[in-house]
Amino acid sequence: MKTMRSTLALCAGALLLPMALFADTGNVATNTATSSTNTTAVTSTRPIQLALVPDVQLIPQDESISGFRLNIYGCNQDVTGVDIGLVHQANGNFMGAEFGIVNMVDGDSSGMQLAGIYSDTKSHMTGWQVGMGTHAGYMKGVQLGFVNMADDMTGIQIGIVNIINSKTEWKVMPLINAKF
Repeated sequence: MKTMRSTLALCAGALLLPMALFADTGNVATNTATSSTNTTAVTSTRPIQLALVPDVQLIPQDESISGFRLNIYGCNQDVTGVDIGLVHQANGNFMGAEFGIVNMVDGDSSGMQLAGIYSDTKSHMTGWQVGMGTHAGYMKGVQLGFVNMADDMTGIQIGIVNIINSKTEWKVMPLINAKF
């Protein structure tokens, strides 16, 4: 039985690896100005990511994914699509659904973050955050967890401890907190 699973996993990897490496990346050239010269940077987007840890993953960290990520711990620039695994990190923006133990987005996020332990969006989050602990810089939507935190919010928090820092009164509430 173990041999059959190993063989299936090896075959799946052999099929997915060429697709990820040779897929149409939809490269987009963007102009980036520096102090004395103009340079053009190319941002690459790939359809699939398989990752053990950031240094051992199919697609480099500085590239974006538009499709599917399967991670133990994966890190990319911008992500659009579905994340499945343990730890997900987007150094830029995320749009889609994340299913993991820990979800981290350094930029804006829209969609759903479903985490066993912790979901964090440092900037703007629009949608749902679910986990034992949730945090967003600005949350527009619903946070559901034991501890929910937002610097500012338009929406509702449901949990044991709910914190909306921008409120002038009742910043911390048990069970339900909201700001509209």
